[in-house]
Amino acid sequence: MKPTSTLYTLILLATCLLLLGSCKSEKRIATYEGVYKEQPFVILTAPTQDNARRLLPKTTQDQVLNDEMSIAAQFVRQTVAQPLVDQGYYPLAPLAADVIMDTVKMDYAQLSNSDLKGLASQFGIDAVLLIAIHKWQEPEVNEVVVYAEYTLRSTKTGMELMHTMVRGSKLQPLDAKGTPTELSTDNEFINRTGFNSRLAHRCILLEAMSDFVLRGLPTSASRWYFQHDQYAPANPQYYSFTILPDGSIERSQYSEEAFGNESSQN
Repeated sequence: MKPTSTLYTLILLATCLLLLGSCKSEKRIATYEGVYKEQPFVILTAPTQDNARRLLPKTTQDQVLNDEMSIAAQFVRQTVAQPLVDQGYYPLAPLAADVIMDTVKMDYAQLSNSDLKGLASQFGIDAVLLIAIHKWQEPEVNEVVVYAEYTLRSTKTGMELMHTMVRGSKLQPLDAKGTPTELSTDNEFINRTGFNSRLAHRCILLEAMSDFVLRGLPTSASRWYFQHDQYAPANPQYYSFTILPDGSIERSQYSEEAFGNESSQN
């Protein structure tokens, strides 16, 4: 057993050194120092902070767009559990989280800035995930764009364990006449949810974007490779996330200045 164990350790060390030598982006151990130090496990996802400006409902279409934004904000909270579970965390169900929120009576601003030790001592919660939608860009023919912010805050120390700002967009393919068409996966989502096309694309974008953001977290200390992924590349604090017309995903560099300028309401 000892030779096998030694060989296995050497392979792991070699892999870590290879990652150190080949990856130019900041490593998880530096970006998520608080996660490695505190090792959170139980996470509460707060209700989505929806800052997106609504249209003055002069027409039925205006009201439809307003409703789409509201449903999408609710939908994103329902879909963050899976990537957290996949990373080894234990996210509370939204219904359980709502009961706790009704008990402590804290809004987004308070969860972002106030002392959260009561959530740790009373409910065993290690961290709170805060999601804010700041803006939906005016819909284009074949593109949906959203500006969102993700914060994971420790209940024990108040430290921000993760803080990521993302410009997300989803592009639809166009047919020969320039009319947007649906991917087969988009149609599956539409048929499953009963959402109209534009609402479906908003929700598909938010779900995929959240999945991408949260899978960038270090694996939970409940997983055996918790310490071994600390040298893997970390996502930057600001980036642009795009679902391309063929359904593939592209992440590109994005600056704090660009996010601030573009996400401000006009």
